[in-house]
Amino acid sequence: MADHMQDEADLEAIKRWWDENGKSLVAAIIVAVLGTVGWQQYQGYQGSQEQAASDLYATMLAIQLEEGDAAQLAAAGATLKSEHSGSIYAQFAAMLEARIAVEADDLERAEASLRWALSVGDPHSDIGQLIQLRLARVMAARGSEEEALAILERGGDAYPVAYAQAEGDIHLAAGRAEKALLAYRTGRDTSTELGEVSVVLDNKVRGLETRMPIDEAERKGEQG
Repeated sequence: MADHMQDEADLEAIKRWWDENGKSLVAAIIVAVLGTVGWQQYQGYQGSQEQAASDLYATMLAIQLEEGDAAQLAAAGATLKSEHSGSIYAQFAAMLEARIAVEADDLERAEASLRWALSVGDPHSDIGQLIQLRLARVMAARGSEEEALAILERGGDAYPVAYAQAEGDIHLAAGRAEKALLAYRTGRDTSTELGEVSVVLDNKVRGLETRMPIDEAERKGEQG
């Protein structure tokens, strides 16, 4: 019963994270990609094929936002991934499918979608790092905490704050409060260095600091 309750808590946590961070991170990725490619290069980049991929992804978004027919959404996604697997929109489609799978409590399907997205693109690109971040969250929710941490350790220079928060959440769920605190502090401090304020991380740090001696947490973290 305890394991079942923990599984439910993990699933709810990943759903909350997806809702809080998913749309803004994907929007940032799209802006970055279009800005990097440049308008002239974008015009010549795969021409009509890229436009077709874009149209299919737009169709998927419209169906999902309007809570339309799931079969139509799945069909659009399958066509996009099979006919335009080299397009970044295929990765966006897989990420959307993963989010829908998480909302349906189907973490196995979410993992499969995210792994496919990684297989067709550069895992070190901005979108690749975002996919790995989401995959780490899914793996942790499935009970594979060590694999999730290994994914995060590959590096997330594009999203250092989000990676640190994910690491802290995974450690905390596994009962390693001292390592969670160190990860949260890293994320909070990085956020400050970037000129941002992370209320979520600040609250997580404060919450753990009230539960355990600060110097003891640092000592255990260094030893671990």
